[in-house]
Amino acid sequence: MFRTSITRTLKPFTNPVLSNLIRCQSTLNSTIASNTTQPTLINQNSNNNQSISQNITNSITTLKLSSNGSRDLYAIFRLYNMPYLVTKGDKIYLPFKLKNVKIGDILKLNDVITLGSTSYTFNDKKGIDPSLFELQASVVEITREPLYHVIRKKQRCRRTKTFNVEPFQTVLMINELKLK
Repeated sequence: MFRTSITRTLKPFTNPVLSNLIRCQSTLNSTIASNTTQPTLINQNSNNNQSISQNITNSITTLKLSSNGSRDLYAIFRLYNMPYLVTKGDKIYLPFKLKNVKIGDILKLNDVITLGSTSYTFNDKKGIDPSLFELQASVVEITREPLYHVIRKKQRCRRTKTFNVEPFQTVLMINELKLK
């Protein structure tokens, strides 16, 4: 068995604008949840599906009106089950290299779990239907992280092995985030 120790300290990425959005989102979710009532369920599947689709379209139209022409719009999407909160023009640094992707490629990101603005949020843990929004990102660069050393040592043995590690990074830029 090897024990691993990393000799580099990682600095957390903090963005005050996005942290304010998250704080506003949590307070809004609590006020929306306290002010709204649950719709009654009907046993017939067709009526139930119509009422759910009507609630979704009402939610999206409210979000369209409150997002100020998509300027204040943000989204939380998942990439390999890791959530990323983005707005239009953001850069995302992925800690891995995306396969079969070149610089300049445009990616459609369709695993979105949250769409919101400063005053309204639309959540769905299973994923929001991609026909309701458009989220595109382009690959800006594929680079490597700065070099750091990993020291491995077996138990009860003085000998250590040092490995140079320089993992890949993929940088994406959000080109388009809008509601349809």
